[in-house]
Amino acid sequence: MDLPSHYLDPVTLHEVFDDVPAAQAYLVELARGPACDEPATLAVRVPLTRALAPEADDPDAELAEAERLGWLAVDLAGGPDDDAAAAHSHAADVPLAALTPLLRLAHVLQWRHRFSEADLLFGLTLEAAHYYGEHAASIEHARRLEFFALQHWGRCRYDQALEVHADQARPYLGEALALFVRALEQRVDVAASPAEVATIRLAEQAARDRLAELGA
Repeated sequence: MDLPSHYLDPVTLHEVFDDVPAAQAYLVELARGPACDEPATLAVRVPLTRALAPEADDPDAELAEAERLGWLAVDLAGGPDDDAAAAHSHAADVPLAALTPLLRLAHVLQWRHRFSEADLLFGLTLEAAHYYGEHAASIEHARRLEFFALQHWGRCRYDQALEVHADQARPYLGEALALFVRALEQRVDVAASPAEVATIRLAEQAARDRLAELGA
């Protein structure tokens, strides 16, 4: 299952759905289905609930639900039970299958403006992806997860820059740009699809544009 058709806004780097009512109807269908809490369904419900939250009557409640579902998905994959457990986890402690659910959950925390908690999960995922890239049988899969961790942590740093006063934004934008550049280099090295490369180039350009606006 995939997210409904969407694109990234070139300024916010948030998902924009081509047909919001259809995406909302799809989310309701998933939530009411018999497999609503199975990993494959949660893989769509978590990001879709997050991304559609601004369109809801109570966005905060929707993001809280996305967080609940996110922790459920991490738990089903054998990952840490909560942020305290995550803080004490090492790369080798986190199953490879838990990395993508952790990334989705980190994005939810990012959208809830709990950036320190999001940073913790992004950092743990990146560390674990790098570890599995050296020790796992499926190195390419681990490398793709490392790319996504770099890209999405960059989007978190970018979001942080948009939340603070302009005088404080420059360091966050610099960190976001560095993460995007690392992600782009990795994708170019493995001859990734044009779509993947285009997405990370868009994010990189957004960070450069915001820095230029600050006179950096």
